[in-house]
Amino acid sequence: MNDLAETLPQIAASLQRLGRRTLLQSLKPGLERGEIVQQLSTAGFDSPIELHELYSWHDGTSTIDVALDDIHLFPGFYLLSLEDAIVNCLAFAADPRWGRGWLPVFANGGGDFYVIDLAPASGAVIRHFRIDEDEHPVEFSSLSDMAATLVAAFDENVFFLDPEGYLEMDDLRFASLAGQLNPTVAWWSED
Repeated sequence: MNDLAETLPQIAASLQRLGRRTLLQSLKPGLERGEIVQQLSTAGFDSPIELHELYSWHDGTSTIDVALDDIHLFPGFYLLSLEDAIVNCLAFAADPRWGRGWLPVFANGGGDFYVIDLAPASGAVIRHFRIDEDEHPVEFSSLSDMAATLVAAFDENVFFLDPEGYLEMDDLRFASLAGQLNPTVAWWSED
């Protein structure tokens, strides 16, 4: 397992290097551990250490007076606050495609999420919930593995700024990189 506490600052450094000032200024201050535990407990979730590390780093992204494209932490997705994650979870709870124990962590603003699956048998894997799909595959074995893959994508210029300044990615190179770094995840090895 990768160390999330080390990879999150590396992601921030990559975003700084790319000049993503609006995003960096929009990241909210982190929460205290007790607040994280309390919010998750109130919503009926356990509080794995990865969520403590994530939400003590930053409690999401302010979406006030900014374009969503300007606050993407990685191409297409921004970090939800813990409160917004819980609100979204409750909003989707009755949807038959939504898994019990799923907590959305990253959102695209159009109904797609990366969720941490907190169901007891899941091991806190990361699934990609696509609003228009019925299947929601595991893409990463953990939030730490996802963050390490994002760091590598920044380091290898798989994530880049297009001429208009939007954070983009080379999809094929990302799939190849993710497959190399996450060899036990079937999503990256399926044709």
